[in-house]
Amino acid sequence: MSDAPEDVAACDQKWLAEVYRKDEPQLTWRAALTGMILGGLLSASNLYIGLKIGWSFGMGITSAVVGFAVFAALGRVFPRMAPLTMLENNTSQTTASAAAYMCSAGLVSSFPAMIMLQREGVPGVVPLEGAKLVAFLLAISLLGVVVAIPLKRSLINIEQLRFPSGIVCAETIRLLHQQGSEASAASLKRARALFSAAGIAAVLKFIFDCKLAFLRKLPDVIAFPGAIRGHGMSAWSFGANTSLLLYGAGAIIGIKAGLSLALGAIANYAVVGPWLLDHDILRVADPAIAQSPGAYRAWVKTTELAHAIPLPNAEAIHAAIRSKWSVWPGTALMVSASLVAFAFRFRVVFRAVAGLGKAFRRGPREEDPIAAVEVPTRWFVIGLVVCGSACVYMQRAWFEVPILEGILAVLLAFLLSVVAARATGETNITPIGAMGKIAQLTFGILVPGNASANLMTATVTAGSTCHSADLLTEVKVGYLLGASPRKQMIAQILGVFAGAAVCVPIYALIAKPDQLGTTLAAPAAVAWASVAKLLKDGAHNLPSGALTAIMIAVALGAVLAIADEVTPKRFKSWVPSATAIGIAFVIDANDSMAMCAGAVTAALLQRLRPSVAETYTVSAASGIVAGEGLMGIAIIFLRDVVHLLPK
Repeated sequence: MSDAPEDVAACDQKWLAEVYRKDEPQLTWRAALTGMILGGLLSASNLYIGLKIGWSFGMGITSAVVGFAVFAALGRVFPRMAPLTMLENNTSQTTASAAAYMCSAGLVSSFPAMIMLQREGVPGVVPLEGAKLVAFLLAISLLGVVVAIPLKRSLINIEQLRFPSGIVCAETIRLLHQQGSEASAASLKRARALFSAAGIAAVLKFIFDCKLAFLRKLPDVIAFPGAIRGHGMSAWSFGANTSLLLYGAGAIIGIKAGLSLALGAIANYAVVGPWLLDHDILRVADPAIAQSPGAYRAWVKTTELAHAIPLPNAEAIHAAIRSKWSVWPGTALMVSASLVAFAFRFRVVFRAVAGLGKAFRRGPREEDPIAAVEVPTRWFVIGLVVCGSACVYMQRAWFEVPILEGILAVLLAFLLSVVAARATGETNITPIGAMGKIAQLTFGILVPGNASANLMTATVTAGSTCHSADLLTEVKVGYLLGASPRKQMIAQILGVFAGAAVCVPIYALIAKPDQLGTTLAAPAAVAWASVAKLLKDGAHNLPSGALTAIMIAVALGAVLAIADEVTPKRFKSWVPSATAIGIAFVIDANDSMAMCAGAVTAALLQRLRPSVAETYTVSAASGIVAGEGLMGIAIIFLRDVVHLLPK
């Protein structure tokens, strides 16, 4: 599409005349309130899932379907109530999505990484809590919303990038609001499947976690039969997980990622782990010694080698492997693959940088036909100054980041937002991993030896970048449906506040130092903490053999990323996912195997009963993930806060 001024003006005029729905209610109190409530719940669920398995899920379509179903049910109870309009649904969905994206502002990566580093005794690391955490999250997230203002005009209005998920969501909302259509009926079936699956998953989570009735003696993981190097399969974490959340997540992530997780788990715990034992890098105390604290301490003193990992309990082999050793090659694999894949987007990067001027090209004498509904440029300028200044101040006051580097973090956020937004618009993939690692490596050089500063400067850059790119998908939905961009931005801001209001207390509740990296594997946080620690301490402090493993992982990640790019589309599913393999190195094998089982089940259903799979798979899986995630938070609250459940 040409971007000559007359063509742009003509395109805007056409959108205003043929698409914009001027007289349809959009930013109403009921739509905004519904989106804030729904977004708060989805943000809490996403936070729990992200800390548990390292994935979080886009909630655009889910929130649109659930919002429609809620008002359809209310319409039967209150017949005089006006039905939800298409643009009200878009407002609700936009608000909910903005809230659900809150975890991308660092709550599943850099902030828990700070807690991990403090637990390990890294000097100068003081995690944010309470009001400070809320303020920092709001500044980062609102910076992402503000940065999206000029990008929307450039990437959506002028260049008409697809944003594939946005197109699907817009079409879903259209079909939902076609009275009597088969598609609307099918969407209601999906909503019922989502709610039913959420209820079942929540009930089962409560029963299994609280060990009710006959389940009192049932373990969380049922170990597979057999042994490796004389230790039972439970020592290596191979077993059947009783958590439905993992199976539901597997159904969503797909067969490629699911099989890659299983491949990574087998490689780490059935190949690498035994190798560590055989080569005396990993040591296991004799059971008789492990039972006596005094004997165990003496054993550690007499057997401890440089970087050896003595274990008091053979059943903890898998925990020591992933927390002390395999985290390094696993992180290296993810970082390498992300950066190489990002490098393949050099055309995207070039177009993004070259197109920066388009966001500000409209001159003062040029007529802007949609100025009355578009977000004013002054909002961008004011928002950038206010949010950027807040980020710089907080970095300086709380983490001793020099002002110049703090300003650079904000400027880099804008630059990388352009790149990430274009990647999302063209490929439907937001390069979250690459953005985070580029920022960490950059500030590892500029602010050396300060792990806290490294994490927080990278959080400002990566958090706002990912927030901006993801939110542009929702803006695309509004553009296709004829929504007012100005009202949609207000809905996004409401969602940010709702997400912060819910996520911060939930984060404080579940992100306990003794649980991060154990009960909650927090793979993304482990990766961020590992990179920050490596940049601070240098490679000489790595465990024995880890540096070699890192080099192998870097090469493997690059090879897999290149193979994924050059392999013909019909064979891409045969190329393992480097990200999934890397995650499998920092979570237990039973978690990976459960997600693999969910992915395989979904793939088989798609092959055998495609119509059933189309209607129910994603909806039911999303319900399972949301239902168990929310119940998991509720159980932690009942057990640790009000003490109504036994530990």
